[in-house]
Amino acid sequence: MKLIVRISALTLAIIVTGAAIGQYDVRASDDNYLAAVLEKDRLIRNTPSPKIILVGGSNLAFGIDSRMMQDSLAMRVVNMGLYAKLGLRYMLAQVRPYIREGDIVLVVPEYDQFYGSFADGDNTLNTALLYAPADRIGDFVRAYSVIDVVLRPRVENVRRSFMQAAASALGVKDRYFPPDTNPVYNRRSFNQLGDVVTHLEREGKDPDSLYVGALPPHANFNERVLDDLNAVDEVARERGARSFFLFPSYLDSAYTVNAAAIDSLQRELARGTAMAVIGKPADFVFPGALFFDTRYHLNKRGRELRTVKMIETIRGRIGYTVAPAPQELR
Repeated sequence: MKLIVRISALTLAIIVTGAAIGQYDVRASDDNYLAAVLEKDRLIRNTPSPKIILVGGSNLAFGIDSRMMQDSLAMRVVNMGLYAKLGLRYMLAQVRPYIREGDIVLVVPEYDQFYGSFADGDNTLNTALLYAPADRIGDFVRAYSVIDVVLRPRVENVRRSFMQAAASALGVKDRYFPPDTNPVYNRRSFNQLGDVVTHLEREGKDPDSLYVGALPPHANFNERVLDDLNAVDEVARERGARSFFLFPSYLDSAYTVNAAAIDSLQRELARGTAMAVIGKPADFVFPGALFFDTRYHLNKRGRELRTVKMIETIRGRIGYTVAPAPQELR
């Protein structure tokens, strides 16, 4: 009993401390790319079911025409793709409460998510959790911990704010904290369905300059990612929805380097997850001329071809049937 009381007291203290620190500016007015988690949250909250929920990192943000998919499948589409390094655990926790009857959940993570602790997120997760609306805190605590969700992001925010204030006082703020002026990567880069569109009319990088390094060795494969996929698949089934795994868009030269690792990943998915896998990795491998600035980010033409392929895969593999299209989509 004493142990329970102590644990409860500690938890309460952490929450109160986090709330107090949270009175400090939580940067909800920020214009940076990660602040788009607020728009993504509003999008999934306010989109009625039945809907298609796209879950993954920036391969989805940059590489899907959700309007084309919505019009082709006569079903609302919510593109939750943002940034791979937030981690797949965060992405799944973000959508889980909003899976409803009739929904189709398409999980399309970058390959990196399956190795080591990548799916747990990096330091950018602190920023995303700082932006989380108050009524979403519980959802993320269930996926992480009170310390991870309530305390650590706010402590990091206080630290950063102090450093910015100090740099400003010394007249060097712009040197160490330059304003975010990237025309592609900012909060306003997205359309109303969650797609990045600011890159569509811009010239991308030289395809030969894109990173094509090897994925981590199979010894680093993280079994817990399969458990996370199974948990979401179970939630979908319980709520009368369906979930499916698809492979991400990928640069052809990177695929050549990593074909064996990706084949091994396919086998792990077949062995360890109840979530149906539709399509093959090679279906979403594209030449360098179709990429914008990374091995996962497609340009305008690549985005179009990939969306068409996803639509065909959905229709052809899952015995495509949906409820009548809402009036506004007809």
